[in-house]
Amino acid sequence: MKKLLFILLLFSTSIPLFAQKFIAVDNYGRNRKKIYEGEQIIFKMKGEKTVYKDNVYALKDSSFILYKSGTEIPLTEVETIKFARVFPRVLFGGFGFIGTGFLISGAVQRGQLDSNGNSNIKHKDAQLVQGAVFWALAIAMRPFFWKNYRLEKNSQAQVLDLTIRKLP
Repeated sequence: MKKLLFILLLFSTSIPLFAQKFIAVDNYGRNRKKIYEGEQIIFKMKGEKTVYKDNVYALKDSSFILYKSGTEIPLTEVETIKFARVFPRVLFGGFGFIGTGFLISGAVQRGQLDSNGNSNIKHKDAQLVQGAVFWALAIAMRPFFWKNYRLEKNSQAQVLDLTIRKLP
């Protein structure tokens, strides 16, 4: 009986899930990205250099309302919408982690001699160079963190409403 009540409770609370409004960002007819209500949006307005970062509070027919400021932004005033790329960030973290390992191992126990009585300073210098190279590769990933969708004549952003309505 408890399971049946739980399932009925789930079905009764899932009715609003049928209402689907989202911002569809099309870039030259491919790679459609969707931004739903409550998700984060990063955008730049026309004629401004400031990049705004906020959550979408509500969607209207041709505009969206920001969560923190409550400002209504028409889609015609948005110049660029930015989306985060995952792969360059993973590479940044991996290269930085490996580079840090090489730098630490090159800095630890620098003045000790090995079992034959020889100095291992050249070996430690090579590790420092390797660590610096991995950090340079990590920093080279920074420009690829964001994918910019510039809204022009061949790309567009629009609010789509896929609400399922019952017929009378």
